[in-house]
Amino acid sequence: MKTTLHIFLISLILSLPSYGHDKAWTAARPDGHAPISVMGDHMHAMGEWMISYRYMTMEMQGLLDGSKNITASDASSTYGYDNMMLPRDMTMDMHMFGAMHAISDKWTLMCMINYLDNEMTMQSTSMGTMNSNGAGDLKIAGLYDLAQWDSGRRMHLNLGLSLPTGSIDEKHTNGATLGYGMQLGSGTYDFHPAITYLAQTENYSYGAQLGGILRIGDNDQGYTLGNKFEAAFWGARKISDSFSASAKFDYSSQRDVDGKHKGLTMINKSPAKQASSQGRDLASFGLGLNYYFQNGGLKGHRLAAEWETPIDQKVNGVQLELDPTWTLGWQYAW
Repeated sequence: MKTTLHIFLISLILSLPSYGHDKAWTAARPDGHAPISVMGDHMHAMGEWMISYRYMTMEMQGLLDGSKNITASDASSTYGYDNMMLPRDMTMDMHMFGAMHAISDKWTLMCMINYLDNEMTMQSTSMGTMNSNGAGDLKIAGLYDLAQWDSGRRMHLNLGLSLPTGSIDEKHTNGATLGYGMQLGSGTYDFHPAITYLAQTENYSYGAQLGGILRIGDNDQGYTLGNKFEAAFWGARKISDSFSASAKFDYSSQRDVDGKHKGLTMINKSPAKQASSQGRDLASFGLGLNYYFQNGGLKGHRLAAEWETPIDQKVNGVQLELDPTWTLGWQYAW
């Protein structure tokens, strides 16, 4: 089923219509960027720079068994988990700092680092609140221009690599190693390939990005996070020279963990520590707003916000259910 869906999405992006207008694609309009949650969506002309900041907040609560809701007591009786060690909810706040620089009209370089703040509470209040925070993995990438057309369309290749700068040895205050979802990085060098297609008409724009994450080897704790497939499709309406609104559909599929974290104990008591209860299939729908300053002292600055809600999700094993997320962002190009 997953393979069939992946083939369908790949076929869809390759068959996108060539609607456009008689002008070249440009980023200098409010819908000149994808929704703020999409990374590596655009390129720059030779010599241009851009810096950015994004804030994403995510909440998870309630348990899923595959695609069905399950109570903590049923999860405990069905799978033998310790009711006290079943998660109740989790929040994650992520701060993303990025920079882009075009070394030629064909190549734009990009780097990004995240700072994460995770908090998880368990079914039993006696377990206390689990926290982890710190820098995540550093990502570097090159964006290569594949084609540009005068009809407002272009396509580029994304070639990214994340470096294992995030900790994978986060612990609870009692000294126990935290579960996979509370760690700050992957612990491996990860390849991030993608292809991005963009198009504009006089008042509309649309785009698609198809990519994934391929893990390279095991980390020093003896495990590898699952590979991930990602696809995003969006459209936007230019409401004025400075303001636009967007809608987006995306899908991702991540496999479970290969291997086992050496520091984890009592694995059968909590799904948060089980390799087979990591990764999920997720389809989401998002709505966004963008404001681009065309003149004055703030010329070149861009503000954006996006709200996303899951429309379908299926987890591996037993996991927390993902709630709607918010992403806020600022970008400045010169």
